[in-house]
Amino acid sequence: MKIILSCCLLLTMLHPCNAYSKGWTDTVSDVNSIAAKSNQNAEETRKIIAKERKEVKAEKGQLTLSIKNKQKTFDSLKADYEKLLEQEKQLKKELAEQNQEIQTIDGTIRTSAKQARDYFHESLTTPEFPERNAIIKEVLQPDKFAGLEGIRNLLTLFMDEMAASGEIKRREGKFTATDGTENQGELIRIGSFTAAYRLPDGNLGFLRPSPDGSSLLAIQGDPGWSLSKTMNNFFDNEDVVFPVDISNGASFARLAQEQKSIGEWLSAGGLLVWPIIIVGIVAGILVIERFYSLSRIRSNSDRNMGIILKMVSSEEWNKCKEFCKKQSKYPTCRIIGHTLNYMGEAREIIENAFQEGLLKELPMLERSLPTLNVLAAIAPLLGLLGTVTGMISTFQVITLYGTGDPRMMSGGISEALVTTQLGLAVAVPIMILHHILERRVDKIIGDMEEKGAGFAVALMKKGALKTQDKKNAAI
Repeated sequence: MKIILSCCLLLTMLHPCNAYSKGWTDTVSDVNSIAAKSNQNAEETRKIIAKERKEVKAEKGQLTLSIKNKQKTFDSLKADYEKLLEQEKQLKKELAEQNQEIQTIDGTIRTSAKQARDYFHESLTTPEFPERNAIIKEVLQPDKFAGLEGIRNLLTLFMDEMAASGEIKRREGKFTATDGTENQGELIRIGSFTAAYRLPDGNLGFLRPSPDGSSLLAIQGDPGWSLSKTMNNFFDNEDVVFPVDISNGASFARLAQEQKSIGEWLSAGGLLVWPIIIVGIVAGILVIERFYSLSRIRSNSDRNMGIILKMVSSEEWNKCKEFCKKQSKYPTCRIIGHTLNYMGEAREIIENAFQEGLLKELPMLERSLPTLNVLAAIAPLLGLLGTVTGMISTFQVITLYGTGDPRMMSGGISEALVTTQLGLAVAVPIMILHHILERRVDKIIGDMEEKGAGFAVALMKKGALKTQDKKNAAI
């Protein structure tokens, strides 16, 4: 439209030029013709524009409808998409929960498998089930869920262990001796507590599992005569009694420790061990001497007194003196012999003479008892001194090397404990034996006083004592 109007204006501007050459009529005719033509063109142009507008409008309607349909489709797809997103979110949540449960189950299975591995490595039954290690290793594989099969296998291992712990099994098998050599002999396993071996040469011993549980190792130490006899009877099916260690090997390990030689044990106590031993030896000698002497005194007292009383009743005074002289090795006879020297004196003099003789005998009866008392006090003091020196050695080691290695401190601690143990072990028996000897001396003194009173009564019956009246008359 704009193009047509521009053409008309151009022709209008060109018209004066033509008018001068052709005249106004032609010019008008031409203008009209051009105007008519222009109108025609304009009409055609309007038709074209109307047609195009109609087409554009129709196309616009189609496009609008298409857009509406597409928008509807888009909305539907968007709703589906959001629904799927929500579903995905829910599924992810369920998946996370299931993963959490699986991880929890997997952790529980792995924990049980590790506990089973540690337990079976210390079990005496494991060498009879070599497949255990492979099963546990399969369950403990990293980045792999054991699943029901792994759980079932693990449960089977525990069930087999329960069954094996209730049986007594005899078999021929191999084990590693204490020197590292491999031996073969008769093996007996009592449940899961105890395992023992017997070699063809008759040697016996107990067994413990190796660190990985794949084999059996001999425990260091000798079972001793009594246990060996019991074990041999069980191996030969002659008895049903067998030593069992319910502490899972702790008692047998202690048995090996207790079989340390006396020299090794004493050397661990240091130099103060020897004074304590000397104290114990001296005390032992004194105790033996006292028991022997006091037993002889008491055993002959009643018999000798019976003979003396018979002589007194028959007034055989010289014979009685001779008898007391012959039996002078017994204190009762010595006291009565000493008392007979005062025959015919008053009762008080006789009693005093008897007490004098008794006082003379007391040092002999109580001989060595004060010494034993002193030795009983010295022994624990020496042990305490050893404790102090041992602790000083321990602190010196700590000062030099720190507390990183306990073995460096064990020397001083052993010295302290061994001297204390030995001191108390020596002192306690000495105190007990000293008390027994002291009571025996008290009993002998009481017996001698009883015999002295009986002797005085016998003298009074025979009139061998002066009465108070005779005494006053003599004065």
